[in-house]
Amino acid sequence: MRTRSIAYPLVAASLVLPGFSTPSPAQEHQIIDTDLVRVRVETIATGLNHPWGIAILPDGRFLVTERNSGDLRIGNREGELSEPVEGVPDIFRYQGEMSQAGLFHVALHPQFSENRLVYLSYSQPSPEGAGTAIASGRLVNDGPSPQLEDVETIFSMNVHDSGGMHFGGRFVFDPRNNNIYLAIGDRGTMSRAQDPKDHAGKIIRIKDNGDTPPDNPFVNNPETDELIFSLGHRNVQGIDINPETGELWVNEHGPLGGDEINLIKPGRNYGWPIQTGGVDYSGAPIGRGVVVEGFEPPVHIWENTVAPSGLAIYLGDMFPQWRGDLLHGALATEGVYRTRIVNGKVEQVELMFAELGRRIRDVKVDQEGAIWLVTDHENGEVLRITPEEPVATGTIPRQLPSATGDKPGTHKE
Repeated sequence: MRTRSIAYPLVAASLVLPGFSTPSPAQEHQIIDTDLVRVRVETIATGLNHPWGIAILPDGRFLVTERNSGDLRIGNREGELSEPVEGVPDIFRYQGEMSQAGLFHVALHPQFSENRLVYLSYSQPSPEGAGTAIASGRLVNDGPSPQLEDVETIFSMNVHDSGGMHFGGRFVFDPRNNNIYLAIGDRGTMSRAQDPKDHAGKIIRIKDNGDTPPDNPFVNNPETDELIFSLGHRNVQGIDINPETGELWVNEHGPLGGDEINLIKPGRNYGWPIQTGGVDYSGAPIGRGVVVEGFEPPVHIWENTVAPSGLAIYLGDMFPQWRGDLLHGALATEGVYRTRIVNGKVEQVELMFAELGRRIRDVKVDQEGAIWLVTDHENGEVLRITPEEPVATGTIPRQLPSATGDKPGTHKE
């Protein structure tokens, strides 16, 4: 891989808005070559506590969640961060090194400019332990004292337990009808993914108010919960809809190896834990094979552990070279995977931005076509990527074998 990574000091804005923290005294950017384009990676904000999700506001500011603290903040291009937004639901805090609980994804309602509705997923506490939930609220006073009003939980998974793993939590709005697709992990108990009455290990579909869409695949099936859209998932961490095709794409954590890309179809079973390309962390086999009759096969399997995270389908104007490609954050291999899918098969795989050496938790594309990343660290960052200049003429795009990554990784979710 060609690399060119240069850090330049940027002068931070001297103006600090009331209620916003002072930005870093010197923000940096790096110039990095990818296979198809040279990019500029600018550090927008630092000092976040394991940021998990980001949403870009219409005015160019952003909302960002902090998983461990359960805080939601507003940030701007100068690196200023608000105090925590008031009104965010309380989160379940699992006490343990392997905890994945907290505040997860944030997204704007498709008609946010009119209704100011913000949606959050989180680990919801209950007497039984916790489960994945979505709440909505109206963003008001988004300057010095930001807050959410009229906050309500519109969805809570139907079986809670005391574990701290595999909450899933990534969701996306369908721009055609405002329905929400929410991914929920198996909560660390693999058999739950095949239980048709349990939301664990499923992708569920709800209306933007939490009601059941009448065309959900199991609405008239008494054997399956009516909110389930697909089943047999271990822990989906990236999800996006291609608005040009209506296709719903996800990436999903396997156990040891076996991370997947899947095209989600209504009512289909994706096989976990019967069908998997990975093995147990002990090395023991799981299931009956990579492809098992009766289950929907994965579009792509990474043989090495990638630990994919936030997913964005690139349809912006800044990077025409990447149009239609899937951009996956990567935790274990620390970067962003670009996958090009043609006729249902991955034809190109490129690990980008590994020079940053940061666990990438979420990927988002703004209105201008720039790419935003959040890094999963105790001192986490918000990064923004724009083109620097074209890569030299004649560069041949690298095409990696479709089932492998660049380097093995071990740390997962």
